[in-house]
Amino acid sequence: LAHECVHTKPLFNKGNASVSKGIYIKKMSSAEGYILVFDLETQGKICDQVGSTENERISNLQISCLSAIKIPTNALFLTNKDEVQDAISKAEMKTWWRDVDEDGKGPFDEFFEWCDGAEIIGGYNSLHFDHPILLKHVKKRRYERHVCKALDSFARIKDVTGVFFKLDALLKANGLETKTANGLQAIAWWAEGERDLLKEYCEQDVRALARMVCLPELKLPRIRTTAPNYVFGIASALAARRASEAQTC
Repeated sequence: LAHECVHTKPLFNKGNASVSKGIYIKKMSSAEGYILVFDLETQGKICDQVGSTENERISNLQISCLSAIKIPTNALFLTNKDEVQDAISKAEMKTWWRDVDEDGKGPFDEFFEWCDGAEIIGGYNSLHFDHPILLKHVKKRRYERHVCKALDSFARIKDVTGVFFKLDALLKANGLETKTANGLQAIAWWAEGERDLLKEYCEQDVRALARMVCLPELKLPRIRTTAPNYVFGIASALAARRASEAQTC
């Protein structure tokens, strides 16, 4: 990926003095930079899987479908919130199926290529659930590179607040379109061959999550507080990654 190094504005002000450590941030070209948000559905329930621990049972789950959205990184820094949401509406979305492998490289090979190129990979409870399920489909080293770029908004919010927030509750509290079904219904749709309904549900979940992680702040129900973007959001995760890479610039 093409980068250029640009000097940042002062990181913060202290009194009348601007404080900066001469940090440079790698800036990707608009044609290449993107972040990824994804979700997957499974063919069965955790409790029905083989394994002596929950982590083992999760890793033994089989995927039914996986959906992901590619959002240009430049869209994250638009000053108008409506423009950000419009960019998400227009962003490329794709769904892959567990039993469709036309080129013989594996059903999720293209998804992993998307992950290779993404600056940040967003999910919700993805580090505990989605990524471990995917491990059986990808080499460990490649998997580790993807996980290093992961932003799990569920884990971040839980670590900060100690509360397990369901995605639907956060969507509703922040005026976003809520989920159209749930994981159990998705399992039933897979068993019944209702692929159109399953695809629509999974893609709607992904787009709703993408809208949420691009908000400048997030209202947290139950505890009646607001989390800034750096707790849960894609833009802050992206800035942190670029600042980290800038140390080698």
